Amino acid sequence: MEPEKKATKAFVKKKILDVLAATAGQPDPHTGRHRCGMIHRTALVLATSYKDEPRATALEFFNEGLTLYILGGPGAKIANIKRNPRVSAFIYEQPLDHRKMQPSLQIFGLAELVTVRNNARLFRAKLKKWNLDTVMKNLLAPMIREQHLQADAAGQFIRKNTEACSFIKIVPHRIILKEYYPDFSMKKYEWQQ
Repeated sequence: MEPEKKATKAFVKKKILDVLAATAGQPDPHTGRHRCGMIHRTALVLATSYKDEPRATALEFFNEGLTLYILGGPGAKIANIKRNPRVSAFIYEQPLDHRKMQPSLQIFGLAELVTVRNNARLFRAKLKKWNLDTVMKNLLAPMIREQHLQADAAGQFIRKNTEACSFIKIVPHRIILKEYYPDFSMKKYEWQQ
């Protein structure tokens, strides 16, 4: 399918930014028993690879313009990015609803790991911006209770586990936007750096 020919680069970028604004996670300013500190929206699937071994992981994400940020714990996705920073991500709202237009984004770019060790200031700023320090505290609370950790020990446990994470910063060089319409038609746009 050919990309739409009349769309300017600025028009396509705005459409992509609109999709990201509607799908990226947001900090939740409210507290409560069933609130973790984040407003969950559409997850993305991050594809990494190393030595022809692909790996796909569904993750929450945030954005600043076209740049994506994902807080990830240690594991194969982080190891893959260290060895091969070329990544792809896919964002697609589920379930498919034929009553309305639904967009998808396929993103190709380079990933960079932002850690407390290589850029503590930026790492902590992103944690705070998206309320992820509160999210980590809430996610780790069951383990703290299981281990009967109190005040200082609980704080150290949270800090250690949070600082073991990395922000995966994805700077795209190409994005494909597809819009699926109720009449089963589809429009395709492409943005390139």
